[in-house]
Amino acid sequence: MINRTHQRWVLLALTVLALSAGCAKPTYITGTRIPATKKNKEIIEVMEVYRRTLIAMDLEAFIGLAHPKYYQPKTDSDEKAYDYKGFVAAARERFAQLKNVRLDIQYRKIHWEAAERVTVEVYLDGSYQLAVGEENRWEKKTDYMRLTLERHEDKWLFVSGL
Repeated sequence: MINRTHQRWVLLALTVLALSAGCAKPTYITGTRIPATKKNKEIIEVMEVYRRTLIAMDLEAFIGLAHPKYYQPKTDSDEKAYDYKGFVAAARERFAQLKNVRLDIQYRKIHWEAAERVTVEVYLDGSYQLAVGEENRWEKKTDYMRLTLERHEDKWLFVSGL
């Protein structure tokens, strides 16, 4: 009798456990469908530093986000591929013209390639004001992008996508 009662309690406990596990809702980072893990939150914070750095038009901080082995492949026929040195030159040239920035980022997906390497898929919606000659010109950019980061000396840095 004790054995049968014990079996019923064990069965009841397992049933309750199975039902509660099935009802558990995953938590996501606010405004995304990205699981709210500690690692994912850390990457989103790095992306937010990137966004705030662009809005502040802080060239040195922007350059500081790039990994020493940064490489940006050619994305269309008008662009050139460049390494870290080329990235720094391009950033200096672009920031010299920059007068104002507005940037919103929608975080679409985080893909962990390894413990120390991650790719973030985003949708960018931004506009910026450039000084062109003696005139200021506003441009708008909306695009899906992939930015890849790697851990370097205890810090996440971009290896492509900036």
